[in-house]
Amino acid sequence: MSFYEGEPMKCPYCNAEIEDGSKFCTNCGKSLADSDLEGLGDEPPRKLMEKAMRILVIGASVLATVIIAITLGVRSFISREYQKGVSAYENQDYESAITALKHAVRWGHNEQAQALLAHSYYRLGKLDEAYTAYETVYATMSDDEEVLAGYADTCEKLAYRCISENNAEQAVVYLKKEYELTEDERVSRRIKAIEGGGNFADEHGNVYNLAGQLETAVCYDESGKELYHAELVYGPDGQWQFAKASLPGAAKKTVFGTFDWNEAGELELSVYPQGNEFSWISEKREYNSDSRVKRITSLSEVSKHIMTFEYSHNSKGFLEKEKITSSNGETMELEWSGVEYPDHAVISFNDEQYIAVLSYNSDGKIETLTITKNLVQTVYKMVNLYSADGSLQETTVKNSGMPMTLWKPYGSYSKTVTEYSAHQPVSRTVYNEAGQVTARGYYVDGCGWLMMYTGE
Repeated sequence: MSFYEGEPMKCPYCNAEIEDGSKFCTNCGKSLADSDLEGLGDEPPRKLMEKAMRILVIGASVLATVIIAITLGVRSFISREYQKGVSAYENQDYESAITALKHAVRWGHNEQAQALLAHSYYRLGKLDEAYTAYETVYATMSDDEEVLAGYADTCEKLAYRCISENNAEQAVVYLKKEYELTEDERVSRRIKAIEGGGNFADEHGNVYNLAGQLETAVCYDESGKELYHAELVYGPDGQWQFAKASLPGAAKKTVFGTFDWNEAGELELSVYPQGNEFSWISEKREYNSDSRVKRITSLSEVSKHIMTFEYSHNSKGFLEKEKITSSNGETMELEWSGVEYPDHAVISFNDEQYIAVLSYNSDGKIETLTITKNLVQTVYKMVNLYSADGSLQETTVKNSGMPMTLWKPYGSYSKTVTEYSAHQPVSRTVYNEAGQVTARGYYVDGCGWLMMYTGE
């Protein structure tokens, strides 16, 4: 019997044509009895749907498993490469560090990996790559001091390279970026020196070279009249070597330079005019490995010993004893309490006793130092004034003739004002009690302070 009138009968199982009334399909052999065919019209589509759904579910599960496996694999790979990069960097194997960190950065944005990649390029001297890497990571890590320092120093070195290649225009680009990062006035002076054809003179007549170093230091009074000036000479490594001081209109110059000192040392030169000649005193500071002052030695222009300061610290690094020896062998000894913020010191000098009393501000910086005799008579007082950023801005000293003047054999003064740029000292002006300028100082990189006194 046919399912549809006029059409040949077909097997409901294999769809082959069969004769009417057949009890079995001649093609597939299945029974065609009515009891076997009951409800058969809906069975094949349902089975196909179920089969399709099973295939889809299995396929989705396999796909999800593959995606999860790939994701975990990539994460594991990034982690392994990052750790390899960190290990290589710590072992100063910067080539290997770069290879591993590049993989970590490429497969997943990792700020720390990007920062270490920039540092590795910098350490290896690949400045162009370092600049690009720092530029990328600085956008999200501008508050990281190591990133800032590396980025700024990379700009500095690239600028030097451009100057050596006579590419002044590109050098200015790098220096402007460095100034944007640091706001260092030395960098600003370098830009002006390049744009000025090789040097830059400020409003006071101080001249700076392409490296931002002071080449001519001018000492003048409050009216702007030049008292004298010094020409500073640097070696090929940029280290300060010596200076030539002269009076306006004077043919003769006095040459003075450093004595032996190491990288842990710093020099302060004090120049005094005497007619058409000069005398000068140098003060050398030497430091311990922890950057604490170990010894200060003062010499005259003929290398005659003037005074030495020696300091002893306890195991915690706090000052315990201080000894001052003058050129004639006189000594002054100070005994401190050996704590972080001592409130007093006992001073022994020529069989007499003095007491030094200190006070501190809320930041722990010395605000006043008062030296008394018998805790009654004040013979010396120093008051420090600090700016908002915590740097020393002004020091006022009152001196009543106590032998403590041995500490600073530059004569009596009442106030010192120090100017800073990016938390670094730049210049210093000394006034006497009448408010007149008695000295002007300049901070010279690789040397220290160049102090020039008027002799008044």
